[in-house]
Amino acid sequence: MPPHIRTPQQRDRRFARVRRLTQLVFLAAIGGSGAIVAYAANAASHAVTTIPVIPTTTVPSTVPTTTKTTTGGGTTATTPTTTYIAPTTVPTTTTTVCFSSPSGHQTCY
Repeated sequence: MPPHIRTPQQRDRRFARVRRLTQLVFLAAIGGSGAIVAYAANAASHAVTTIPVIPTTTVPSTVPTTTKTTTGGGTTATTPTTTYIAPTTVPTTTTTVCFSSPSGHQTCY
């Protein structure tokens, strides 16, 4: 049986259908990727990064002081003493809010 022979018009119509299908697939892929990029950019612009609060501790220190005492003979004696100051914990609070862009750039306010 001989192969089926198509006329030039049939061949052209078939190529036109394949070309339209290929264009449709290409445009759908571009539209889908554009939608994904837009969604990612929108989600990243609304992302909030919180910075944890870390309490800071002051270093204990000693403060040298002197005490004056008066003896019965009218003389004044100075006695050096040391006063210990206990460390205190001071909570550090920040209200920093950071935003990240899709390119990885981070802006903090």
